[in-house]
Amino acid sequence: MTSLPKRPLTGQLTEAALDTGSLATSLTVGVATAYAAWDTLTSFGDLRIIAAGAVCVITAATAESLLGIVLRPVRRSLWDSTRPVLAAKALPPVAATADECHTQIAAAAAVDAAHRAANMSHAIDHGQLLNHPDRWHGYEDGDATFYLAPGVILHFTYRQDPYSRAEFTLLTSDGDEQLEVRAISDVHRHLTSRPTPEATEPELTAPEAVAHGATGAAEPMTERPAF
Repeated sequence: MTSLPKRPLTGQLTEAALDTGSLATSLTVGVATAYAAWDTLTSFGDLRIIAAGAVCVITAATAESLLGIVLRPVRRSLWDSTRPVLAAKALPPVAATADECHTQIAAAAAVDAAHRAANMSHAIDHGQLLNHPDRWHGYEDGDATFYLAPGVILHFTYRQDPYSRAEFTLLTSDGDEQLEVRAISDVHRHLTSRPTPEATEPELTAPEAVAHGATGAAEPMTERPAF
């Protein structure tokens, strides 16, 4: 998944310097106030040192709050000048023909299917293996597939009849059975029970687009794995 850009180092250092300076100033004001009030705290007797400490803490906290108010415009200006800039995603050109519009919609539907499958995978996988859109290959009809291993693909279908729900099905090349997946442990259980292929048996591979982790953004893949 695409990570957000980090804030420039200069902005981080400047903000840290402001925090340090504000804290040092507040402590200095607190200590100075306690020192100035020391002679007036004689009435506290043996508790004089405790009273001086209380004066120091209260004064320092007050000074910190006031400095926060005073420095708020400075911090806002600093953030505006050093905040990370998100790269604007280029918008696709307006379709000139119906065929171009259909191509754009198909590509968008494929990308949407990949992201929808990744977002809805939390229903069966809290380990976050399946929540990466780049690992899903979407199709223009809303389905998506996740390449797990040679000959093993997880298929996603989004249904709305009559309630919206996601269905995950495990497709394998060693049989016609389609296993409904309700938890990631179902996949593990099935893979554990699979017979080990012979060394002379040619290894099955996923379609090229799936193996490369495509999301269907460029050219939606219309053929399903022939399992």
